Amino acid sequence: MSLAAEGVRNLQPFELTPGAGINVVVGANAAGKTSLLEAIYFVARTRSFRATRTAQMIGNGHEALWVRAQTQGHTIGVARDSQETQVRLDGRDGRSLSELARYLPVQVINSEHQRLLLDGPAVRRSFLNWAVFHVEPQFSTVWGRYVRALRQRNAALKAGESRLAWAYDEGLIETADTIDRNRRHLIDALEPRWSALVRRWLPDEPVALHYRPGWRSDEPLADRLEAQRELDRQRGFTNSGPHRADLSFRVAGVEAQHRLSRGQQKLLVLALLLAQAAVTHTLTGQSLTLLVDDLAAELDPARRAAVVEAIASSGNQAFLTAIEPGDIPLAPDAAQWFHVEQGRIHSGPPPAAG
Repeated sequence: MSLAAEGVRNLQPFELTPGAGINVVVGANAAGKTSLLEAIYFVARTRSFRATRTAQMIGNGHEALWVRAQTQGHTIGVARDSQETQVRLDGRDGRSLSELARYLPVQVINSEHQRLLLDGPAVRRSFLNWAVFHVEPQFSTVWGRYVRALRQRNAALKAGESRLAWAYDEGLIETADTIDRNRRHLIDALEPRWSALVRRWLPDEPVALHYRPGWRSDEPLADRLEAQRELDRQRGFTNSGPHRADLSFRVAGVEAQHRLSRGQQKLLVLALLLAQAAVTHTLTGQSLTLLVDDLAAELDPARRAAVVEAIASSGNQAFLTAIEPGDIPLAPDAAQWFHVEQGRIHSGPPPAAG
């Protein structure tokens, strides 16, 4: 991969060629480390992982920003001004975001991902759908068909048009079976890898991962929809289906967030994200680019070293930010190093003090 960008927050215009393995980005707070990760995410997803409005990425004194990446034999360019985002892939306009995601799949790993434990099911469903998409490229199409049928069914229920609502059941059931099958296939591949990391990092905590499909697993969805018709009619929405799926993490039968410390929660989520990256690599042969921000936070040196070892052995490209080189326990020749000073990105670790 090679990267170039201009107009991204406080970063000076840059061109760089990261390594295919681990890249460590060192710098003081507010130097621009996270902005570099944000630029990579932007060219892959056309949005920011930090700001609700992508235009907030545009640096002071700039009317627009652009980021270009060359990867897997393709050139991706994404630009943003105050009004719109423009995407070019290999010199042509308007390619789909799902196509960009296949050419440059990225996964951010930061403190926000503890929301996978702490927030409601919607966050975990979003993660699950994103993970399935990268191993089942047609998943987004099937999910879109399901969501359209669900919206139409719910609209009919709210309007009191029950017969019309039931007419959408067949479309829901057909797509739901595919969605559930794809999700289970992913979980079956992911769970052993996740468990192995959790046992290594949290040996004293019997943590278990459970997938709930959104309806009783001992009953076909068709039967559940028929049995719940009166409930759906009363409430005005569909109470069962893949849109109600969830993942749960339990320690000796108790929700993990109620038993684990913040640092332990971070390790559990890191294990999930790294296992997902490993599954993508195994099933598709494609590596993810991991954007790991502030790994040192809430992890002691021993656990930090264990996580870095897992990232290094994953076969994925990774960018790890740190305030000090010693925060990332790697030999100088085990990674490609960059340091950021007042928005300028330099190759190599920062010069030694004194």
